[in-house]
Amino acid sequence: MECVAYMRVSTEKQAVEGNGLDSQKRDIENYCRKNELVITDWYIDDGYTGTNMDRPELQRLVNDCSRKRVSCVVAFKLDRLSRNMIDGIYLIEKVFQKYNVVFKCVHDSVNYDSPMEQAYTQMMAVFAQLDKNTMMLRMRGGMLERIKQGYWMGGGNLPYCYSYSKEQGILIPIPERAEQARKGLELFISGYSDAKIKEICGFKSELVTRSILTGVVNIGMIPYKGKIYQGKHEPIFDKDRFNLGLELRKSRCSAKTYCITEPNLLTGLCYCGICGCKMRYQKWGSEKHKIYCCSRNKSLSYLPNYNASCNNSLEWADEIEKQVEEEILKISLDLSSYKPKEKATKLEIMQSQLEKEQIKLKRLYNLYADGNDTVLEMIKELETQIKEMKANIAVESKNAINTQKKEFVYENIKKLADIWDKVDKKQKNMILKTIIDKIVIVNGNIEIQLKNF
Repeated sequence: MECVAYMRVSTEKQAVEGNGLDSQKRDIENYCRKNELVITDWYIDDGYTGTNMDRPELQRLVNDCSRKRVSCVVAFKLDRLSRNMIDGIYLIEKVFQKYNVVFKCVHDSVNYDSPMEQAYTQMMAVFAQLDKNTMMLRMRGGMLERIKQGYWMGGGNLPYCYSYSKEQGILIPIPERAEQARKGLELFISGYSDAKIKEICGFKSELVTRSILTGVVNIGMIPYKGKIYQGKHEPIFDKDRFNLGLELRKSRCSAKTYCITEPNLLTGLCYCGICGCKMRYQKWGSEKHKIYCCSRNKSLSYLPNYNASCNNSLEWADEIEKQVEEEILKISLDLSSYKPKEKATKLEIMQSQLEKEQIKLKRLYNLYADGNDTVLEMIKELETQIKEMKANIAVESKNAINTQKKEFVYENIKKLADIWDKVDKKQKNMILKTIIDKIVIVNGNIEIQLKNF
């Protein structure tokens, strides 16, 4: 009787070395010789997982069965056909039985001639999946321990700026790419968008650019299953500069302050002091511009604070720009007079309350040390309360969004007067966006609201 043979190895290493394939082939040939079966074709998936049916040779086998080119299939074990219970039973019941194909396993008894044998075959499929799941669990446990020790997980898609050393088990920086990434980070901090950085640095896409500038691998960490672990590899970014880049990204995303096209001096900064809607530039004549409230434009009714009845005046852009330049240069020369009064954040309030409770607890400890046993219950309650407060503070610390490094804002304001006449309009716009939260305009009068510094 003629038959075909199906073989599979799950890793490329097995496929290259040939051990798994050689063993399967030898046993299949011996089995066929003993059972007077003649092998006419081999279907071999080398380096493919058995957890799904996305395998070229398996699909070829299914196609040949449906065309009735195959009458008998022989496999080494049932788990070579599939390690997924549903897929295994599907192949047997919906492919082999449907097209009258006999399926045999060298080391597993696969038979559907009676209800008991059918149940046994289905149990074999269950145990094939159980074996796969158990193996995956062991592999993940070993992988997690490896990562906790700081070693790279190995294989897969490597980070853009690194190669992998099998001997050391860690990532090794690629000097040219590391320098390219550092340049990209500094450009982003300076105000350039991902799209522009892609063009300047030659990255493949904006997505690649963003993943490089935000990847924690580049500061020596290893992300795994939603958590981050300290790695043994050398970081390519300074941690403070990296964090600054992340915070600036949050700030720009929330305010849409990144620049793709050539901006005007105050692009993205102006807001109406009457309705609160954004204000924008509009060309007026051949060369001049005016700044107007977006509430005047019905097509922009989707914007927050849109108010069709807003009566804020249109102002010549150059006049508003002149006021802003004069005011911002005054601020640069006298920082202390213009420092914004920052309201206490929720985190700061919680920390202040914690300090008060800790002082109270210290007093109770002193009373207890002096022999006052009546405060013991109060001490226990306060200790529990402080423990809960610390846990809440830890959660709030993770959730708190610091939109800008205060030192970064301070430095940019301080050097403003020295560099203002030496940079172009685009660079001026970038600098203003790092130090100004918004410019409020009411009938030609301006109010500059600075970021905290």
